[in-house]
Parts: sequence; C-alpha cells; structure tokens
Amino acid sequence: MPIFQPIILTTLTITTLIFLSSTHLVLMWVALELSTLVVLPLIANKSHPRSIEASTKYFLTQAAASALIIFSWTLNYITTGGGQITEVTNQALTTIMTLALFIKIGLVPFHFWVPETIQGMAPTASIFLLTWQKLGPLIMLYLMSPLINFEVLSAVSILSATVAGWLGLNQTQIRKLVAFSSIAQMSWTLVIIKYAPSLTILAFYLYSITISATLLTLEKLSTTSINNLLLSFQKAPVTSLLLTISLLSLSGLPPLAGFLPKWLTIDQLVAEGAIWVAFTMLMASLLSLFFYLRLWYNSASTLPPNTINTQRLWRKPTQQTNLTINSLAMAALTLILAATMMKAITKQEAY
Repeated sequence: MPIFQPIILTTLTITTLIFLSSTHLVLMWVALELSTLVVLPLIANKSHPRSIEASTKYFLTQAAASALIIFSWTLNYITTGGGQITEVTNQALTTIMTLALFIKIGLVPFHFWVPETIQGMAPTASIFLLTWQKLGPLIMLYLMSPLINFEVLSAVSILSATVAGWLGLNQTQIRKLVAFSSIAQMSWTLVIIKYAPSLTILAFYLYSITISATLLTLEKLSTTSINNLLLSFQKAPVTSLLLTISLLSLSGLPPLAGFLPKWLTIDQLVAEGAIWVAFTMLMASLLSLFFYLRLWYNSASTLPPNTINTQRLWRKPTQQTNLTINSLAMAALTLILAATMMKAITKQEAY
C-alpha cells in the first residue's frame, strides 16, 4: 500500500481541484467517480472478508448515487440544454440530485453503508473516507444551495442526527461509533447550507480536524471496542487526554471547537424562523452527547481495579505521541472569543 499512496494522494488532489475550478456537471461527475475508485484500494487493502464486504457495499452504493446524478443531468440537458450545476432549475431534478449527494455523504436514510465500511477499514484510511471523500459532494451542494428545498434538507438532517444518536447508544465498537458520529456531524454541517453556506464550510473544517485527531489517537491506542479503553489511560495518559479533548469537541461542549458551528447554526436557524428545526436538532444532539461522554468516561475517568501494589501496571515503554496528533487535538481547543468573531462576520454578510 505505501507504493500506491502517492498515486492516491495525487488523484484526490486532482479531483479536489476539479471540484473547485469547474461548475459543469459532467466534469464534477467524473471527479466523483475518480474519488470513488481511488478510495477502494484503501478499503480493500487486506485480504480479509470484512474489507472485501466493505469495499463491495461502498462501491455499489456510490455507483447508485452516481447513476442518479448522471440521470438528473441528462434530463436537465434534454429539457433546458444547460450543463452547469447552477442551471438545474427543475425542482424535481434538484431534489433527485440532492438525494444522490446525500447518498454519497451517507446521511439517513442512505447511511447503512457508512458504519459497515468504516468497520472494515484502518483508522488512518477512514480519515480519507470521512473527510476528504465528502468534500466533493459538499462543494456540489454548496453550489446548489440556493436551489435546495429546505423542507427536504431539514427532514434529512433531523433524521440523520436522531438515527445516528439512537444507533450509537448501544454500540460498543469504536469504529462504528465514529461512523455514527460522522453522520450526526454532517447533519449539523448541511442543515444550514441553504441560509448560510459559509457556516457549512466552517463546520466541515472543524469537523475534519476533530475527527482526524480522534481517529489518529484511537489508532495510537490500538483500541477496537469501548472495553479496551479502560486500560488506555494507564498505557498512554497523554494520548488519552488528547482523545478526551477530541471527543468533547465532537460533542459540542463549550469552549471547544465543536461548540462553535452548533452555536452559530442554531443562531442562524432561529434568525430564519426555523425554530422547530433548531429545537429538534438540539434534542437529537443529546443522544450523540451520551455516547461521546461514555467514550470519555471509559478512556479518562475510569481506572480498572488493580490486583498489584503498584499504581501502574508493568508494560513495555509506549511510543511518544506524535506531532500530528498533538497539533490536531490542540486545534480542537477553540475559545468562545473565536465564535464571537465568526458570529459578527456572518451577521455582517447577512446585511
């Protein structure tokens, strides 16, 4: 796999540049296909049935979403003759394309491939799938934001936040919990894209930093289930502390970075008159808060009973926490002052 890493990174960079520089649906569809195919080796990098199953589910789901996108573009080209993404003015075609992009991102009710795929991947490879892979569909939704039906958008976002929270309550596998966390975070990222696309960019940026720090610390601790976290603080106290910071930031507790986009999103939704959407999203976030706090409790606030006289169990010296994990975890510490500045900027844009 190290031989193919430069090819994978180069292809992902090229697809990102296509998304940023073009608004033609055919080019963006080609970029989506390239990013889909380049992630497949990251999923099926081991000859294991779980990895093969995950890659198969991922490919079939992404292929179905791509078929819907090209179907919508074909009908729009026949009726209007336009090929730009901003020229899809038919409401039915816009809704079909929006739902296809929701499949690409993995929102409810099209979320079933996300936990199964993440479960069959390595944590470092999951970072590409949960962050960089979502950038293309997010850019397309950003360009389509004035045309998106807010009723469909709010319904999918509320379902995603609620279902992801419910499914994570009784889950013990760390990777599936991260997948459900990603679904819930993306619901907060997209619920405001019609009214304030700049908040969507901010939320996705902070989400990418925090989820990357979480996955890197989990790989460093070599944990696959919640029960394995009970010994993590004794083995690597600094890494466990960084994991705690990342988890609490994902939960949206102040004054961490995850609180910033949620606060601004609720403020913008209330300003637009979508009070019930804001209230329902807040209630649904309490479900996700529970399993975040459960992870934090098992990793940093609980010590297993010791049967020896020493406070620390005998183990081989563990590796030091690398600079990447430290940097990403520290980036999750954003003061409320930054939130006040962003709130002033968004209000100035509104006027």
